[in-house]
Amino acid sequence: MEEAHRATKSGQGDRNHGGSAGSAQSDTDLHFSSVPADAAHLPALRHALADWAHRCGMSGDQVGALTLATYEALANAAIHAYLDDTGTFDLLARYLPDRDRVEVTVTDYGRWRPPPDDPGPFSGRGIPLIQALAEHVDITRSTQGTTVRMHWNLGLQTGTAKNSVDGEEDPAIDRRGLSRAAAFSSY
Repeated sequence: MEEAHRATKSGQGDRNHGGSAGSAQSDTDLHFSSVPADAAHLPALRHALADWAHRCGMSGDQVGALTLATYEALANAAIHAYLDDTGTFDLLARYLPDRDRVEVTVTDYGRWRPPPDDPGPFSGRGIPLIQALAEHVDITRSTQGTTVRMHWNLGLQTGTAKNSVDGEEDPAIDRRGLSRAAAFSSY
């Protein structure tokens, strides 16, 4: 991964389109800023995020859920956000020790492509997978881009996810570990 898109410990989460990552320091955040929305960058981000999540004290199952859900959000930004050209996205992961929680935000600055007439058998599973893996998901779309916010409570191993898309509450999704959600990833 280019130096301009390296991980920083950024407490600000500032968007910097000059290519350099934020400069404010915190021991609890992982921030990649202005990453080209290209699938080639995703594996390095996934590995950095998994290493960071382990250091935050997440369980193995939680690290798996966090990295897969975030990877899906990043893939959606790389594949769907930019109609005619390439753009960028930001990844901000924050450990909130006072809440015993990890929050991950993926932000793109494009517009979603219209869905194809025939999406095929492997399309349309990303958002349900993200919702099944995270304990809370909020997806906000606007003319300035899309933001996917996810969080995981470190003390919880199972629970009921509450999710919203564009501020509208989605039905609660029962989440018991990764077994139910992992079925999505096998398609």
